[in-house]
Amino acid sequence: MIIDTHAHICDVRFDNDREEVIKKTFNLGVKKIIEVACETNYWDKALKLSKRDNIFVSFGIHPIDVFQATLKNYCKLEILVQSAKCVAVGEFGLDYHYNSSPENIELQKKSLARQFNIAIKYNKPVIIHCRDAYDDMIMFLKEYENVIKGVIHCFSGSLKQAKVFVEMGFLLGIDGPITYKKSKALKQIVCETDISKLLVETDCPYLTPQKYRGQRNEPSYLLEVVKAIASIKNISVNDVAQITTCNAVNLFNI
Repeated sequence: MIIDTHAHICDVRFDNDREEVIKKTFNLGVKKIIEVACETNYWDKALKLSKRDNIFVSFGIHPIDVFQATLKNYCKLEILVQSAKCVAVGEFGLDYHYNSSPENIELQKKSLARQFNIAIKYNKPVIIHCRDAYDDMIMFLKEYENVIKGVIHCFSGSLKQAKVFVEMGFLLGIDGPITYKKSKALKQIVCETDISKLLVETDCPYLTPQKYRGQRNEPSYLLEVVKAIASIKNISVNDVAQITTCNAVNLFNI
């Protein structure tokens, strides 16, 4: 059994064949999916989707959307995270890739703290988005060292930063880029990180594995990530599937 711990199948790119994609996913060995609803317009759709067997959900406000987020949104978020199938808060975090102005950074940090505190209040693990902001994220998380942990989604930082997150108790999310020929730094991180600290994700419809590049990513393609990790760590595909599934079950209590 494999668990896709980070999917976006409520995305409009699945509107024409969502049922077929889900059926295909479960038939090919990915037995559980965590739908990550980090855009407010997808929240209700994700809540409905989570009522299905073996689909769970996480709610959050993505850092690039914090300028549009309202008090009403944060109030609704707090209600949603109490849903029966909600297993985490996120993804939320810091993203300086498109806008690193002081105003944007300050607003993102406020939203980060607000959502992290919601996770603490309801004892939910966190799904952290971080892009071009790893040092700031480390500084923030050090203030919360003795509280709830989670996963650093789609990790793309340095080996040094990876070790810091792992030492703080966080897992690293590994996605399609691990299959890319140019991802030497990420491969080294996976090689040197204990597999008990890794989760496998698709982030579909984004970050399609090399075998399917140019296509929409799907949860069923998760096996490509598992195969890549197995090759790097010189262990069996079954071992990677079993251990990362155990990691997901323990973190998200599913």
